[in-house]
Amino acid sequence: MFRTLIIKALNMLLVITCTTLFSTITFAQDQGSEVKVKPVEFKSAEIRRTVIGNLRAYQRSDVASQESGLVVKADRREGQVVKKGDILAELDSRKLKLEVEQADHDVQIKLAVIQQRKAELATYQEELNRRTKSQELAVGAVSKEAIRRAKMVLTVAESAQKAAESDYKLASAYLSLLKVRQDDTVIRAPFDGNIVKKHAETGEWVNPGGPIVTLISSGAIEAVFEVSENFSMQRLQSLKTITVNLKERNIQVESKNIKVIPDVDPRSRRYILIAVLKPKNHFFAPGMTVTATIPTNEEGDYLVIPTDSVMRDSGGEFAYKIGKGSDGNSVAVPVSLRVHFAIDDGLCIESSDLRKGDLIVVEGNERLRPMSPVTILKANKT
Repeated sequence: MFRTLIIKALNMLLVITCTTLFSTITFAQDQGSEVKVKPVEFKSAEIRRTVIGNLRAYQRSDVASQESGLVVKADRREGQVVKKGDILAELDSRKLKLEVEQADHDVQIKLAVIQQRKAELATYQEELNRRTKSQELAVGAVSKEAIRRAKMVLTVAESAQKAAESDYKLASAYLSLLKVRQDDTVIRAPFDGNIVKKHAETGEWVNPGGPIVTLISSGAIEAVFEVSENFSMQRLQSLKTITVNLKERNIQVESKNIKVIPDVDPRSRRYILIAVLKPKNHFFAPGMTVTATIPTNEEGDYLVIPTDSVMRDSGGEFAYKIGKGSDGNSVAVPVSLRVHFAIDDGLCIESSDLRKGDLIVVEGNERLRPMSPVTILKANKT
């Protein structure tokens, strides 16, 4: 009997607990997710159009050899990253090394000749001074002819010294040239970058100007757009920033280095707009397709919603607006939209399901499901 009473009491407690839990869940569902909202606005804005472009390397070079010779080292591979000054290849420099040694020997000989000519010049100068002084002390002690010959010998010695110095400079210049040529047998990277193509292998002969590797710079990269002449060139030249989009990865990078090439192609009626990008945490490669929205210098009227209100899924872009459920409470209604372009305070959009004044969810929308109940928080509530 006592055991039966205990079982009944436990069953009653279980029923009460489940009822309380169900009531709590139902109440929470009725309350809905807490969200913040802002009204849809209708504004005039400068019309922007999307243009398509491609990425290209900021620097691209077919790094060439300045000397002819046999490649004795070329162990860099395609795809390898190099720093400025890194060795890309080496040519056989043994003959040049011998020529440098010979030229250095010639320079030393020329230098010795200069020292000899200086000593001779000093001797001849001393002899002329002695004869001149003797003539001054005792007129007729030294003939004028002897003094004239001494001056002539001194002049010849001076010319010989100048010739020796000239020979020395010429030999030194030739030695410097050989050293430069010897240094040029080592081909180095002119900038930081990636090797995208290799043109020479060990054992091959290259001539001056022959390519060793094709190198593209790392770091900065250019987005190049062909823009219709209908776009105001003056307006684009006044741009301080432009946002470049890599849509396949939903990546946006802002550029403050913008160049407009004021040369319209007479056939395509387009000119070039270049934005220099410095993507730090994203992989951008030459050849990728990118887009950008640029101003047209014309005005248009658009629905404007906050940037944070727009979400994306496999079906495209959408936002949640506040609607009424069957019980009269607020619910999140998904609405499809198309973003035209961004302005300072939001996104200019097009949607058949939105009107000016509709409330759009701007915070808490990541937790929502279609037609789920919501509780609207006041703007000043934390």
